[in-house]
Amino acid sequence: MIVLIVNADDLGINRARDRGIFEAFEHGLVTSASLLANGDSFTQAATQAKVLGLPLGVHLNLADGIALNGPIKGLTVLGNRFPGKERSRQYLLSEHCNPEAIEQELQTQIERVFAAGLNPDHLDTHQHFHLFPRLLSVVITLAKRFDIIRLRKPCPAEPLAMDPDGGFGQELKLYRTLCAQTHLDDVCKANLITPDGIWGMPLLNRLDTESLCRLLEGLPEGVWELMTHPGYPFANDGFSGPERAKELVALTSEAARKIIVERKIRLISFEDLPCGF
Repeated sequence: MIVLIVNADDLGINRARDRGIFEAFEHGLVTSASLLANGDSFTQAATQAKVLGLPLGVHLNLADGIALNGPIKGLTVLGNRFPGKERSRQYLLSEHCNPEAIEQELQTQIERVFAAGLNPDHLDTHQHFHLFPRLLSVVITLAKRFDIIRLRKPCPAEPLAMDPDGGFGQELKLYRTLCAQTHLDDVCKANLITPDGIWGMPLLNRLDTESLCRLLEGLPEGVWELMTHPGYPFANDGFSGPERAKELVALTSEAARKIIVERKIRLISFEDLPCGF
């Protein structure tokens, strides 16, 4: 049996990305989304998600946008703005990392999602920071505190040979190393539930109809998550270029849907992920 969660990250980052995510849910393969509590379009995205019944998780964020709980010494810049991926990663891996301050910020993000009238079914992290050893325990603590028992397992399921060259390849190498070093068994010990792994990480910015179909044709048995980023281009966001529209086309394509049907892939959301899997 092949069971697949097709999750769209970064809901709430801007209206153009949100529009693509909602289209991929209504007319495509997306079954779940991850909501940025500090995103520029959070309020509108939360409202529309409730109308559509889109299952949501909280996309915990320490890299981009504004810290909701105020400045974090050593991490935020210009007051309470997160410093971007590279600088946030340096902080989170350093001895100066303050897990207590981070926990307070992440709790505020989760509380904002609940305050919007939503009932999140999972937690995941922007730039996969809960792979960092000091941060996994924080996320586990918050998951139990808010009774959100499902988490992303951000360990790339694709073989190492699929990783691209260059800077992004080095980033994936870090994630693979952290997957081996971080005590992910602690998630099970805490009675939290994850899929078996995640697909799509090496395809960041390269997921189109052809690569999506190839991925779906090669999925092995198991319970998996496919990470996606559909949307429409947005001029003021470097990650919201034409690649987002290509993903939207792929996720709403008849070719991809045909493979889902032919291979009898069961599409679910995180809320459908029971303990028995």
